Amino acid sequence: MQARGRERFELILRTGRDQLARVGVDGFTFDGLADAAGIPIGSIYQFFPNKHALICELSAQDTDAIVAALGRAAEQFPSDDWQTDVDRLIDHLADLWRSEPGRRHVWLAMQSTALTRSLAAEQTTRIAEQIVPLVAWLMPEGSRRRARTVAAVVVQMCYSLLHFSVHDDRPHPATVRELKRALRSYLRAVALDAQG
Repeated sequence: MQARGRERFELILRTGRDQLARVGVDGFTFDGLADAAGIPIGSIYQFFPNKHALICELSAQDTDAIVAALGRAAEQFPSDDWQTDVDRLIDHLADLWRSEPGRRHVWLAMQSTALTRSLAAEQTTRIAEQIVPLVAWLMPEGSRRRARTVAAVVVQMCYSLLHFSVHDDRPHPATVRELKRALRSYLRAVALDAQG
């Protein structure tokens, strides 16, 4: 039963992500989700009290994927060629946005209510905390507060431009290239400021 429940849970999430990408947050309903998944609507309510709870779960999955990618990147930092490492990380994140069209729609849906916006802010902070150690080495010892600010700016810059890179559900590689250029320039400026 547990395995079957897990399969049903994953089916609901997968279909929910697809439905959200297809109809948007306003058109997203459990009735439509149940029809698309071929399951009774009661099965969805076993896991989620409302559509926003389901959207929050999708967003948590997306956040976990980004945190995992940042964890892997942290194992390489600092390297002799940190700018190439930054490019590689951005390429990986852009691949996530490009390969999972629902990711952009989940991000948009998280802006739809005060509660989901609050949770999205917590998730963004969690991602930024993962970046703090990656940018802290650019600064002198004791600049943890500045590192947090820089990390928050990096997250906002990346989220905004990765969203824009697939804004019409088509990839725009030029936007990703500009994001990498902007991020490298910003981090170089941070490093120069830190040197006095």
